[in-house]
Amino acid sequence: MLIQALNNGAKNDEEYKNKIIHSMKKSMLLSAVGVITIVVAILMAVRTQETAGSFLSGVFVGTGAVVLFFSLKQIQKSKKILADEKLLHAERLKAFDERNQLIMEKTMYWSGALVMGACYAIMLVAGFFNMAVFWTLWSVVLVYCATTVVIKRYYDKKL
Repeated sequence: MLIQALNNGAKNDEEYKNKIIHSMKKSMLLSAVGVITIVVAILMAVRTQETAGSFLSGVFVGTGAVVLFFSLKQIQKSKKILADEKLLHAERLKAFDERNQLIMEKTMYWSGALVMGACYAIMLVAGFFNMAVFWTLWSVVLVYCATTVVIKRYYDKKL
């Protein structure tokens, strides 16, 4: 969904085909990241015999497997769309429909706002109990705010 939200509109089926091919390259890169994550996690499990290392290696194997699975699924879907001209046309219309784009924009906005609200609420509580959690969430909020400003300036100039 995030990658779809970052795509700009395609005026015709040929442009959309190029966007799908470019998206497939991104998915291939993501699948490589998934494999690398799994390999590093397995090496971590072999190297450390601690409980924390074991837990983290399990988490990283799981997240790597999810990234690998969904990127391979996206590649398969893209190949299916590229093979069928009618499906390509229908997907282009669906992906760049104004209603769907508005839904995607609102989804991304409210997701970010809710995550920042949750971070802020947890920061308030964590400040009393664990400063490491507080500073971690504070860093997340600052990075989110800085990223928002940079992206807004980018789109102010681009659009």
